Amino acid sequence: MKTRKFILTATASVLLLTSCGGSDTEVQEAKDLMNDADITDETGSADVVVNARDNVFVDEYIEVKAGTTVTFDNTGENVHNVLPVEEGAFTPIEADEFDPGDVGTITFDEVGDVPYYCSLHGTKTKGMIGGVRVVE
Repeated sequence: MKTRKFILTATASVLLLTSCGGSDTEVQEAKDLMNDADITDETGSADVVVNARDNVFVDEYIEVKAGTTVTFDNTGENVHNVLPVEEGAFTPIEADEFDPGDVGTITFDEVGDVPYYCSLHGTKTKGMIGGVRVVE
């Protein structure tokens, strides 16, 4: 019995380490996608809106000044969410708060690239993805 417990514990530990290790790679891959994308300059806009349409964010990638609040507007026919690729980058907009017609806001204070995604219609690097480049 003790040997079996140890094997299960060791297997669980390896699985945890493997799943945690992939997140840094996903964050870098998502940021690389931003570097290769067309980024819409919203640095002069007071009201910045990103539409969550069916399976796509419009505009997919935007640039804003630090301190800008971005409104996410669900203009599609499906429930969506807006989750940070990098855990803790911002408070997510959860699916139960983002039905068609709903809006949510996120203020981006820290300079840098902040990729995000809808977990219902994609992964951290494929499908319904987007990002905000925050500048001074």
